[in-house]
Amino acid sequence: MLLVNETGVPVQYWISAAGMGDCGSIAVDGLVDLPGYDNQTNVTVEFLPSTGNAYFEVTIPQSQTGNQVEMALVAP
Repeated sequence: MLLVNETGVPVQYWISAAGMGDCGSIAVDGLVDLPGYDNQTNVTVEFLPSTGNAYFEVTIPQSQTGNQVEMALVAP
């Protein structure tokens, strides 16, 4: 399983499945490959910004019509 950080801030991650668990950090635009979680059921993944905030935030210096702020968790 690949965990990819495209949030713009470093993140901490936690991943678990039956009888296994791992945690660590991922730099901005970084990734971690955890092949032990491939082909597992009920895998749980959590992310938390490493900035000390318990949330992700973005500052838009000057908003305009059509601005978009997007946060996505994608599990293909």
